[in-house]
Parts: sequence; C-alpha cells; structure tokens
Amino acid sequence: MVMAPFAATVRQISDDVAREMVGCSWRDVPECPRLSDLRLLQLSHHTFAGQVQVGSLVVAAVVADEVVSIFERIFAAGFAIERMQRVDVFAASDEASMAANNSSAFNFRRVQGTQVLSHHALGLAIDLNPVQNPWLRNDLVDPPAGRAYLDRAQVRVGMIVAGDAVVEAFAAHGWHWGGDWQDMRDFQHFSKLPRLLLTCA
Repeated sequence: MVMAPFAATVRQISDDVAREMVGCSWRDVPECPRLSDLRLLQLSHHTFAGQVQVGSLVVAAVVADEVVSIFERIFAAGFAIERMQRVDVFAASDEASMAANNSSAFNFRRVQGTQVLSHHALGLAIDLNPVQNPWLRNDLVDPPAGRAYLDRAQVRVGMIVAGDAVVEAFAAHGWHWGGDWQDMRDFQHFSKLPRLLLTCA
C-alpha cells in the first residue's frame, strides 16, 4: 500500500475558527496575541494505527513556516501522533487535552499552579503525545496515564527520547525541549523560547 505523502496548509484564522476560539483558547486581553498574528496549520501525521491523517495546530504566524518544516521531518521519520486537534475541542482545558493524548499548541493560559504565562499563550510552544511523554515534577505525573511511560529506556510508539528524530527536527530550528530540563522533565513540550524567558513552560 502506498502511503499518502506529507501535506500542509497555513491559513489565517477564519471567522468560523475565530468564533470557536474567542473566550476559549483566545482572550481579548493585551497579553494575548491578536488573531491576525496566529495561523491555523493543517498537517499530515502518522497515527498509532499506521494510517495518515490530517491534524490541526494554531501557532504564532512568525513560526508557522518552520513548524511546517519540523512536522515534515517528523512525518518523514515515521513518528506517530495519536491525536492533533485545537485545544478548543477540550474547552481550552490543558488537563482534558492531555488526558485525551491530544497534541496541541496555542492556548492562552498560565503555567499550571502559577500566574506565569505559558509559552503556549504566545503560540510558541507545542506538546506532542502527552500520555507517552508526560510532565514530571517531583512525584507528580501529568497526565496521570503517563505513569505507564516513566521508563524512558523502553521506547514505545509515540515516545520522544533524547537524540531522536523529533528532538532533532525541533532543534534544527532552534526550539527547546522540556526533556532537557534538570529540575523537572516535560517530555511532551517544545518551545521556541528558552524556558528562563518566562520562568517556566
């Protein structure tokens, strides 16, 4: 069977999409990027079932083209992404999105448990397969289902590990990986900004 080739589109936020985002992932406050400064990406990706489907991400316009290049490399490497939908599908709940193993990007929110704006709030961060790549802080594992993937030496479908094709694809464009942090690990998280610029993820 011939596998579908990688395909991608980059579009401005349409009126229909804007209506779904406003009051959900997007807020009309000064700190939030203007909708005109965001882009909706439609990106091919491999699924856990070995198929090819198209997912959606919203990112800052300034990184849209490089995100397409990153995902083209990820696709060529055969990396599988279980689900990729705008976080508005989950009422902008990061917890619900992670629990559904959804890969997402823009969401105007604070870092969990803080008043610090997340890099996701700027459209400059992407989370991939949260269940297979959990966020670890002391004894806390987010999402909780990620406990099944704490052994990072046992690499399974959807996992991201140091030096793999996913890490290298993001690094080639200057993105930072949460799996490299020393005081905690956020294996799902990639950000265009260094962590210290906003204190946390």
